[in-house]
Amino acid sequence: MLPYEYETMHALELRHWWFRGRRRLLINLLRGVAGAGSKPLRILDFGCGTGGNTSAYGSFGDIVGIEPDSAAVRLAQQRGGARYCRTSGTDLPFRDGSFDVVVASDVLEHIERDGEAVAEIARVLRPGGSAILSVPAHGWLFSQHDTALQHFRRYSKRAVRELLERNRLLVHRLSYWNTALFPVICIQRLIGKRRTGQQRSDAVLPPWLLNEALATLLAVESALASRIKLPWGVSLVAVAERR
Repeated sequence: MLPYEYETMHALELRHWWFRGRRRLLINLLRGVAGAGSKPLRILDFGCGTGGNTSAYGSFGDIVGIEPDSAAVRLAQQRGGARYCRTSGTDLPFRDGSFDVVVASDVLEHIERDGEAVAEIARVLRPGGSAILSVPAHGWLFSQHDTALQHFRRYSKRAVRELLERNRLLVHRLSYWNTALFPVICIQRLIGKRRTGQQRSDAVLPPWLLNEALATLLAVESALASRIKLPWGVSLVAVAERR
């Protein structure tokens, strides 16, 4: 991402409704793969950004966060709650089968050779381990928001399934997410295609009451998406098992 987008993320990710909703979804999915009364998990936060999600996974076990940007790693280290490492997602410095779970939350779209990244995710997972992934959906929604975040693509359900399964990851759950706001965000992103000037993402903190209302809405969606398949949405979320 562009440097100022990391700064924006660090400032907003603990408060902004979208970051909070996604974090709740990921924690629900982690709880599902962890099971009741299980031993602590070895978890890799693949592309941890500035650490807002990574530090929230601590109750599940031992957490390592990796990120290629040195400034983002420094910001993540300020949050604590995990061990952080600067490295490339296509060349992980870990042995085969090092982790029980890999979480890659809105990361693969930033990697040009996403197949190599998924192959590395599969390699460092133990057999039977789980990958939890989220990515932006619908290529036709690609806009200035994606450009500012340095995305290479947005994904279809078919593309996600094929990407995972050709890298030894068996898909157990694949659903859209951020469903209720899909029409509004579609209009916003399509208008964004016509913008000129400095590239910026849509990450702006709204007034408190609106922020809390949207966070509550996504909390409901996050609970649903961890149990059922939602029919449409701005993002896709998947849970897959290492074969």
